[in-house]
Amino acid sequence: MSTAPTPPAPAAPPPKREITLISHSMLFYWWPIWVIGFIMAGITWAEDSRLGILPSHTSVGAGVQDKDATNFSIRVPPDRNTSALEEAARRSAIPGAVPNPFPTRVSQKAWMGPLFCVVLLLTVVITNVQLRGLWSFLVLLMLLVLALIISLAGAWDKLLTAVGDLHIYINMAGYLFIASVVFILWAVSMFIFDQRTYIKVTPGQIQVCEHVGAAIRTYDTMGISFEKQRDDIFRHWLLGFFSGDLIVKTAGAERETIRLPNVLWIGWRLEELQKLLAEKSVVAG
Repeated sequence: MSTAPTPPAPAAPPPKREITLISHSMLFYWWPIWVIGFIMAGITWAEDSRLGILPSHTSVGAGVQDKDATNFSIRVPPDRNTSALEEAARRSAIPGAVPNPFPTRVSQKAWMGPLFCVVLLLTVVITNVQLRGLWSFLVLLMLLVLALIISLAGAWDKLLTAVGDLHIYINMAGYLFIASVVFILWAVSMFIFDQRTYIKVTPGQIQVCEHVGAAIRTYDTMGISFEKQRDDIFRHWLLGFFSGDLIVKTAGAERETIRLPNVLWIGWRLEELQKLLAEKSVVAG
């Protein structure tokens, strides 16, 4: 008695492909602030220079060298507040048994404070003033020409001396406080809130959530178009790892324009998106 051949098992349908484009807030571009802040705090900690707070009209006598150390004399007018010096003297009474008489760590490098302030201010300006296309190129060209003129005039030393004479000193706690707060805000925005502003694209439809807490809307991909806006060199290239702003225009009876700013690696994502939209969605019976 012969048996009928067993029909082959149906092949499993291919996994459904999808691409998710996430829109980030302007806080994403603030990463240089916390990166530079932590670096400056590490340099200050490694240098281990201390800050002594002296009242006004304090004079310091010449150092006297002995076999163990160099001794300086400090003269303070009698009507000045000397509490900081008295606390330092109390802590120094028993060397090694009490904390450092000057607990505040401040680097002696004069360029650290101005550099951190410049990075902070430039980040604020770049993320709030948008210069696209030709304007961003012109601004970059102006900065390069200005740097070349200063170099030819030999004025960099004078300029750096002027910046150093501003006496912008930030202690280690200042760097850590600013960097930690900005990092927490950046991380919460990057990994929690920004994940709720997205466009999810499949071969047959797209799902859109434009705001945190907003309803998810679904559109058909037939006739849909994706437009990448012109780049801002400073924001998209310098700070944003080749990010970009995306405009999605739907087709059909209710046409809508959806804006998705600050999408990371937008050039590569658009290439993948075009390939995905060219595919046909196959549904297994």
